[in-house]
Amino acid sequence: MSDNRGFTIIEIMFALSIFAIGILAVSGLSITAVGSNASSRRITEATTLAEDRLERLAALPYASIQDGQETSGGYQISWVVLENEIATDTKSITVTVNCSNVWKDKSVTIRHLVPKNT
Repeated sequence: MSDNRGFTIIEIMFALSIFAIGILAVSGLSITAVGSNASSRRITEATTLAEDRLERLAALPYASIQDGQETSGGYQISWVVLENEIATDTKSITVTVNCSNVWKDKSVTIRHLVPKNT
């Protein structure tokens, strides 16, 4: 009776195949996670820009609040001001921040109501 110790080449190839499939699955998840993190960062930056613009507009005198747009760091920021749209003696400010990249266009919209100070 012979005492065979060790692994055959077929057993090693089978184990390496299973290992390679697992590594490929994990690397695919990593790529997806990196893309999702980058997208989340862009949405957070766009939201921060929209909130900043809205706060600056709300701090202006009522009569000075008007439509406009600007570009900041690859983001297109635009705001629309409508008077008496929701309630009398108010201005409704809608700020939209657009970000275009290689994969998708993302936008964030925030709306705020400013009362007229009498």
